[in-house]
Amino acid sequence: MKHLVATLVVSAVSSTAYAADLFAPFEHEHASKTGAPYVHSFGIEPAFTGRDLFIDHSFINGDGFTEHETELELEWAFTKRIGVILEVPYVYEDEEGEGNEKGFGDLAAVPRVLMIEKDRFLLTAQLEVVLPTGSSSFGGETALAPGLTAWFDLGNNFTLNSQIFLEHGFDADETELGIGLSLVKSIQTRGTSHSHGNDCHGHTTHAGLLNFHLEVTGETPTKGADKGDIAIEALFGISYGIIENLDIRAGYFIPITRPNDFDHGLTTGLIFHF
Repeated sequence: MKHLVATLVVSAVSSTAYAADLFAPFEHEHASKTGAPYVHSFGIEPAFTGRDLFIDHSFINGDGFTEHETELELEWAFTKRIGVILEVPYVYEDEEGEGNEKGFGDLAAVPRVLMIEKDRFLLTAQLEVVLPTGSSSFGGETALAPGLTAWFDLGNNFTLNSQIFLEHGFDADETELGIGLSLVKSIQTRGTSHSHGNDCHGHTTHAGLLNFHLEVTGETPTKGADKGDIAIEALFGISYGIIENLDIRAGYFIPITRPNDFDHGLTTGLIFHF
């Protein structure tokens, strides 16, 4: 009986502490308590919270077509653990013999909660809501995609971002499983990572931080006409912190599986940290 009471007391204290932490004020952190840098991947949502604005432009070349896409993405943390991501793309597509089309894609809103925060591990739950705000050529789909994202400190400034989600499109009545892994190696080319006091909390600055990215993402329909098909892409990228509040990045991506929808692609972007 005493053991049960003690367990209930510990659980109540832990729940109260978590609730307080859930609504604690947001503080922009560039690194974990061990000093491992928080680095944004190209195609995988982060497990860490932040206040950042992304401006990305991607070029895709395929068999008889080219596509340019410019995307704006805002990541906004309301508290230490609660945030939202807003995304909207603008697409220009030129197909041989068919002319070109351009227009906005659908707006995506992604509310998210940081569920677990450890020194070397983060786990965030999120729900992507796609609204049919885009043009008739590049939008018009309503979808929900619950998912999980995780961040791991592998040591020696190697970090791993990962995600898994299940997206259901209501208009087409199709469901798709998506996964992603992103390995990042970071090098501080100027400035230093340092610790304060006896807690050994590392504080890596974005300025001068050089990152090498290797990403693999994959999707497979679990319901619908294309059920069982698998599409896997790989991306090789680099990012660099010019100043404390501004990163630049570029990446080259290719399809791994066949048949594929494109031959290769390039992406470039800016990240503004608030």
